[in-house]
Amino acid sequence: MLNALKRSLYVKYIVLYIMDVLEPELIWVNGRCYRFYENTVWKNMHTSTPYMEDKETICSNEESETDIEIIPHDTLFKHTFYVPKIFYSHIIGTKGLTRKKLEHDTRTTIDIPKKGKDGNIVITARERKAIISARHRIDLLIEASKKKIHYTHFLSIPLNKKEIIDKYISFKNDILEKYNKTTHNIDESLFQNPFKLHLTIGMLKLFDDNEKKHAIDALTNCKENIIDPILEETASINIQLQGVACMNDDPTNVKVLFAQIAPNEKLQELVDKIAEYFIDIGLMEKEYEKIKLHATLMNTAFKDDYSARFKERYDANEILKVYKDILFGKIILNQIDISELHTATKDNYYKSIGSITF
Repeated sequence: MLNALKRSLYVKYIVLYIMDVLEPELIWVNGRCYRFYENTVWKNMHTSTPYMEDKETICSNEESETDIEIIPHDTLFKHTFYVPKIFYSHIIGTKGLTRKKLEHDTRTTIDIPKKGKDGNIVITARERKAIISARHRIDLLIEASKKKIHYTHFLSIPLNKKEIIDKYISFKNDILEKYNKTTHNIDESLFQNPFKLHLTIGMLKLFDDNEKKHAIDALTNCKENIIDPILEETASINIQLQGVACMNDDPTNVKVLFAQIAPNEKLQELVDKIAEYFIDIGLMEKEYEKIKLHATLMNTAFKDDYSARFKERYDANEILKVYKDILFGKIILNQIDISELHTATKDNYYKSIGSITF
């Protein structure tokens, strides 16, 4: 019996392994499709650079026209471009192996600023198509690396207004009085800091001052070309927080409880268009067709015990019934921030690197 079980588990492992190797993640960069091989065994067997261009779904040839600037340089060609220094190590690789393989495969020379220094990456080669190929592969490495790096900022609509804060605190105290740790696994550590109440339009990864400026300019552009035209059609946009809901189907096993936003077509249009613009210019990843605005009220991720954030859940079944129509308040939308994660304090909202008011 034991041997049969071992054989069964072994077969399942082999199947999953084969699927991992034969059906890797596809990553699109600038209209080109690549298979990204992150499996350790695959990398050890095949290449120190975990990608391979998907020849079946490729959108354009590397030799085709490109908008990157390539200039003559003595008897060679040269291409210079900026990359945040956080990605240098991903391009260089352990003991320089990734860069060496890139140079070998594309027949180029790739110069990268020294550790801790800012600057441009310079690619030189005898042929233009070699530079284009190297640039495509570096873009892919950067795109793949971004997936592993945590978000740094987010587009937020602050809700830290007195009316909403007071109502939320009353809600919190009422919950703590009615439901406890023993019967519902609820304690104060689950609740959002009232000064951090907000709506999120989208998450951002901004790695240096250049990318922060890019995001600030983008938000300013959104005000001029998206927000102002919408506000010309309507005098103001109201945000009404009413009712509660959870992120999963089982109300007795909840991780996140949030305040719902009353339907508002103009508000939805505004946040969707802002998100779409940030996605189009590469500052945000597309996750949903429409932005689902909500204000998080309770979350196991707020717990101080790191392990409990992933393991623990609470019973919100009665809360969802009793407070299904609770009104937390109403504000007029007049501000959007680029907020920096992990900067809020007990009495203050998140630090903003850029903000627009209207």
